[in-house]
Amino acid sequence: MSDATPHLGLPLIAASQAQKHVTHNEALGLLDALVQLACLDKDLTAPPPSPAEGDRYLVVAAEPGGAWAGLAGQVVRYGDGVWTGAVPRAGWLAWLIDEADLYVFDGAAWTSLSRTLTAIQSVSRLGINTGADATNRLAVKADAALLTWDDATPGSGDMRVFVNRKAAARDAALVFETGYAARAMLGTLGSDDFSLKVSPDGSAFATALTASARTGGIDFASAETALAAAPTTDLGGAGTRRVLVTGAARIASFGAAADRERFVRFSGAATLVHDPEALALPTRADLVTAPDDTCIATSDAAGRWRVHHYQRADGTPLATGAQVLGANGSVRLPGGLIVQWGLVTAADADVAVAFGTAFPGSCLGVWAQPVAGAALYAAQVSDVAVAGFTLRTRRATAGSVAGAGSVPTYWLALGA
Repeated sequence: MSDATPHLGLPLIAASQAQKHVTHNEALGLLDALVQLACLDKDLTAPPPSPAEGDRYLVVAAEPGGAWAGLAGQVVRYGDGVWTGAVPRAGWLAWLIDEADLYVFDGAAWTSLSRTLTAIQSVSRLGINTGADATNRLAVKADAALLTWDDATPGSGDMRVFVNRKAAARDAALVFETGYAARAMLGTLGSDDFSLKVSPDGSAFATALTASARTGGIDFASAETALAAAPTTDLGGAGTRRVLVTGAARIASFGAAADRERFVRFSGAATLVHDPEALALPTRADLVTAPDDTCIATSDAAGRWRVHHYQRADGTPLATGAQVLGANGSVRLPGGLIVQWGLVTAADADVAVAFGTAFPGSCLGVWAQPVAGAALYAAQVSDVAVAGFTLRTRRATAGSVAGAGSVPTYWLALGA
């Protein structure tokens, strides 16, 4: 049978032992030294000059001097004028009073527990205020989480979060959820392009925008939403930047949504009603749309809409404005009437004339007038169509009429 306990090395009283109190008191002294172990220091290489009764130290120096000689690696206690050592066992804990730190003995050396915690390595799971699992090996349950730059080491002043993936075909993303169902993903999703995808149910995703990794260009992916023309045609509630307005109703408002931008296309003859406080139009007058006309409309913070640019599908201007009229040209009036004109001088008496822009609907009529000269000329118009007409110039001489070429002739056409 051993004469000491296996863990603390406390001396045991032997059978029929004389002066049992000596062994008993020695064991009590060791218990007093090692239970609730709190040492004053661990960095001394020799005993302090004036120790107090019961003072304890960790002797970590390889070759301590003085009364500590031969006590390297031990827990030493001063009592009755003598330094007594105890060999630590793996798992012993000691509080270092001068450092306010807890140390643990691993069987070979004493290690700071706080410094160990500040350099945690290869932890398989970490849950903060919640439980981590095999998939979410880091889990945090809190109202907020803060990552900030290092001002203690000190750091560079930068703060970067790295999300690394295996290959371009995989995802590196931030996923935003509602009730643990994904509603948005932001990152490099299946390619090197940076994109934002959104979902109403966590299963079907639509791409809202993509930034090209190659060019840096941003592509706003948006479907065209169709809205029927109505007194209030709510562009702001469409949910997409591109909107197709169908039908021929009168539109007095684009809704009350604030700070919106919409690219609008029309498929019919709707009437936009000008109102500077609700729907401001470029002509400051009501405007009748035509198929495939387009415009850009924005709303301000109060939900007032303004059409900044309106483009007719046939390319004609929305309003004439101030302009210099040339020998050939065309103009579209606010009501939709198109006026075209030109000057023709052809060698032949009969010549096909093409309009600068074909009338989108029909040509209402063409009028021609030769330039005044010494001789008497007349101009006839035939074969009128949306794309052009035939001009015939004639000369009256000695009671007879014959075709005449090289006669400068003005023409005027109306259509819609």
